[in-house]
This record gives sequence, structure tokens and C-alpha cells, in this order.
Amino acid sequence: MVFSSAIDSDPICAFDLLVPDWSVCKREDPLLERYLEITRVVTYTPGNDSKASSLNVSFDHDDRDHILLPIKSLDDRLLRLNKRYCNEVVRSFFQEGTQVFRFAADTVPADVLEESFISSVESVFPIRGRRALDILPFDDEITNPPKKKTPNGETHIFKILRHIVIHSPLSLMDVDARSLVGQDTIIDEANLEALDVDIDFDRASPMWVSWSQMTRLESVLLDLRIYSHDLNTTRGIVGKGEIMRQAREMGRWLRLKLLVIAGLQSYTFETDYNDYTTKRVEEDDGIDGEPNWIKIFMGAVRPGGKLVLVDRLMDETPKLPSLEVE
Repeated sequence: MVFSSAIDSDPICAFDLLVPDWSVCKREDPLLERYLEITRVVTYTPGNDSKASSLNVSFDHDDRDHILLPIKSLDDRLLRLNKRYCNEVVRSFFQEGTQVFRFAADTVPADVLEESFISSVESVFPIRGRRALDILPFDDEITNPPKKKTPNGETHIFKILRHIVIHSPLSLMDVDARSLVGQDTIIDEANLEALDVDIDFDRASPMWVSWSQMTRLESVLLDLRIYSHDLNTTRGIVGKGEIMRQAREMGRWLRLKLLVIAGLQSYTFETDYNDYTTKRVEEDDGIDGEPNWIKIFMGAVRPGGKLVLVDRLMDETPKLPSLEVE
């Protein structure tokens, strides 16, 4: 407990952790966003023995609406203590603090220019991010790569995680094979095409997290904006069926206090909840012509927990034309 409190940091809102590039908490023009209903937060709370289920739809967000998650910061001075204390500090950091896994284009294989790259392409994850690959288990890893353990080697870190965020920055939508290897790099067209395919598969990485191996999780924040993004609607990277399969898998292994999902009803997949009551979202298979994601994912949330869907009509807030006074 002493070491746990020593590495405490101020808690941070779930939206700032999951979709910082959407600026849900600190909006550029709150009144305009509210008027245009650009950002929507749908919160479903499953009932328990003392409280009925509830549904809330909001287009606002202020200090009263924050969903705060615990944050820990590693202190180098504590890590320099003896091995026993170092192990306790690291264990507390991963077990009690919220861990953000940010996808990044930082794992391009060294042999990407070689002919051998083609034969190993199934084991390449170019935009999944080194930290996610080093710690999290994924069901599509065919070679069972080693994962990081606590300093004393007693357990894998992913087995003690309680709060995780899987964030895919919007900037990754613009990444392709050519931008990864460099505009002037000489590379065989077959290698370039294979890397592009790999990048698209990697955009669906949240679909491959191995939830069965992380049953202690209490909070999961999942960035699925690729699903409703134009890139997906034109190239078919992630389908409804894949997300439903993932929801079933989560419902099989997890009983979360908090599940926040971004992007399932964004952009052209905007969904109207005006005529939907709590009872209807618990029973109907669809909402406004789209899948009822609340019903689909509610199995992963424990009674009294929260299932939150956060979405935007557009990534940027439009600018109003300035009025010139003559």
C-alpha cells in the first residue's frame, strides 16, 4: 500500500485516454458542438438488486460527466530499490493503474525489403505498437511470442491488468506501406503490396485481443473508430460480424465494471436513439437500422456497471464564418 500511494497520479477521464484526438472533455466550441450534436455519449447501466437498468443519451460533457480512471506513474527512485521493492512497485503500477496501449507504426520488420518478408508476413504487425505487442496477448499471434513478466518473473503482466485502454490514433488512418518504408526507398512491388495488406489487417487489432487470458480486467476502453471510418467502408477492413464475434468473446470471459467503446456509431453510421427506451435497447436487435451494440456488448458488463458508447459525426469541429462589420 505504501508503494501504491507513492506512485499515484491524478485520475484522468476515460475519454481523454481513449480518444484524445476527439477532445471530448475539452471541446473547442462546446455550444456549437451541442447545437450540431457532433459528439454523443450513450451510457447504459445494467440493473442490479437495488437499482433498475438505465439509459442516458448526452451531447454535452463537463466536469460532472468525467469517468475517472486511476493513473500510476513509475518513479525511477523506487525502481532502484532492492529487487523485492522493485517488483512490488512494478506490480502495483500495472495492477492498479490504467494502462494505455497506443497503436503506432513502430514495428516495421528489418527484412521488409527482402524476398524473405513475403513468407513471414503473417507474423508482422506493423502498426500494432511495440508496447502492445510486448505485453498484451492476441489470438492472431501464430508463433506465441514471449510477453513481459513482472521483475521477479512470477507472472505475465497481462494476467494482472485491471484497467486497459486500446487507442488507435486517427493519424494511423493515413499510414500506408509507402509512408512506412519511406518515399525514396527502393522496394519490390510485391513486398509493398504485402505490407499494405498487413497494415489493413493490423487496423483491426482490437478484434484480436485475447480476452480469455485477461479475466481480471475491470475496465476496458476500446477504440473501434476504424469500423465507421471511410477507410473501412471503402476497403472492408472490419465487418459487423467480426465485432459481434468479439463481443461474444468478451461476454464469455469478462464481467466489467466499465466498458467504453468509441466509433461504432460515428460518421455516416450515426444512430438516432430518440425513440429508444431502456427496455428497447435491452431487447431490440437493431437501432435505427444499425446493430444494437448495447445489447450485443452488454454481456461483458456486470450488473451495476457501465457500458458507454462515444461517437462523433466528424473528427473536426466546423468553423463558423466570421461576420465582417461594415
